[in-house]
Amino acid sequence: MNLIQDQWIPIRRASSKQEWIAPWQITDQHDSDPVVALNAPRADFNGALMQFLIGLIQVACPPVKEDDSDWEDKLVDSLSPDELKQAFSRFESAFNLDGDGPRFMQDFDELEVREPESVAALLIDSPGGNTLKNNADHFIKRGGSGCMCPSCVVTALFTLQTNAPSGGAGHRTSLRGGGPLTTLVVLDPTGDELITSLWRDLWLNILNSHSYSRLTGNSELKEMADIFPWMAPTRTSDKKGVETYPEHANPLQMYWAMPRRIRLDWEKVSQGICELCGAISDRLIQYYVTKNYGVNYNGAWQHPLSPHRVDKKSGEVIPLHPQPGGFSYRHWLTWANGNDQNKAALVAAEYFSRHRKVKGSQLRMAVFGYDMDNMKARCWYESTVPLYTVAGEYRELFSIRVDALVKGAEEFSGIVRSCVKDAWFKRPGDAKGDTTFLADALFNQTEQAFYSSVQALIEDLEQDGDGNAILANWHGVLRQSAIALFDHWVAQESLEYANPRRIADAHQKLIKLIHSKKIQQLLPFKNKEKAA
Repeated sequence: MNLIQDQWIPIRRASSKQEWIAPWQITDQHDSDPVVALNAPRADFNGALMQFLIGLIQVACPPVKEDDSDWEDKLVDSLSPDELKQAFSRFESAFNLDGDGPRFMQDFDELEVREPESVAALLIDSPGGNTLKNNADHFIKRGGSGCMCPSCVVTALFTLQTNAPSGGAGHRTSLRGGGPLTTLVVLDPTGDELITSLWRDLWLNILNSHSYSRLTGNSELKEMADIFPWMAPTRTSDKKGVETYPEHANPLQMYWAMPRRIRLDWEKVSQGICELCGAISDRLIQYYVTKNYGVNYNGAWQHPLSPHRVDKKSGEVIPLHPQPGGFSYRHWLTWANGNDQNKAALVAAEYFSRHRKVKGSQLRMAVFGYDMDNMKARCWYESTVPLYTVAGEYRELFSIRVDALVKGAEEFSGIVRSCVKDAWFKRPGDAKGDTTFLADALFNQTEQAFYSSVQALIEDLEQDGDGNAILANWHGVLRQSAIALFDHWVAQESLEYANPRRIADAHQKLIKLIHSKKIQQLLPFKNKEKAA
């Protein structure tokens, strides 16, 4: 099976027709019935396939003009299937899934191990060895997905290599660490300028030659194995092995990093129905073998599809990862714009230099990734958030004001949580249990108002305003939400246990705190309300 020539990628067209295509067919019928979305049986598979296709386009046919004119042309008209096929075919030898030569995302050499693994273990949310041994797989059960068709197994393999969590001694994490956060620029499907298509969503995340020069890695290394590590013996990382730093690989290897040593077993295949997608196949893969101490990516790698934070002590740039509680607008500035402590993904940063070339279309940001606790997948998160155009002369003040909006919401969420606990408990400091939902509720309730405030802020700055009126209005939004949430949560307590005096004191504390001097400095509101 060859991943360039064969039809293995599940997609959905604008007409809702579902089918499998080869990568070069992503622009097939682009003007009449375009491919609009990937259609894999799992959300993490769709995220991985987006990155697979972005990486393939970036390697095979990126725009080369520094003024981005060729990028702009192909965003509108797209490359034809024949053009893509010709470009992709140059790398066809690196995309064989089986056979005698190098195999896609698999170890160059045969691996001698005692026992094979079930292909179900390729799935990141499958229970690990200790979980099975301790019979602790209460929520995610063992034994699922024991047979996969080639389409699903290659997607599972790429998903694992791209997101690889820690897996025990010597089982290396992905180049971005276990469960990285990915942010992609995509078209808003409700826009009326450019019709949404998978090609356009992919092309929005392709870098030109000028941007490519900013990638970490060694551009002097141009052999196939410098981009696709499975094309040569693995740079093992045991005691006799080596670490892999940016100077040891071409920058494009970031799209194709291979930390795990894996070989799929093509001898013990079966016939039947794939347990993931339901397709009938005469080559259902059941097992694979794996060995530890694969490629250990270390150093200052900066993946172009992930935001990063700057470590205050070391100055190192570290990729961001999803955290418990999921995504909210508190993260938006980091994803879309960055600040002194955080860097937006390079593809997001490129948006601001390209926005005038997207012909007024509204763009959004797709955000996704696993929240990992070492090797345990706690949750898969994904969301789509707005992107806004901000002129360069306003960018600094814009970031300062948006930061104030977010910090104001964080202060209010903490106030709500504290005051509700005061109303509920005689000794709130001793109360057991997780009450983060009390703080998260404020972000959920004010999300739409936040993005409206960001849009209003941009308009205010463009009219030579200072944004303070937007901050004052935001205080009113937060105030209304905080009081409403306090009343809602306090009302949940049964009359038998409610303490009216405690509730009244907590309410008075709430009003006092949301009009405190600290809040006033952050959000300069007017007509301060006195505490009751």
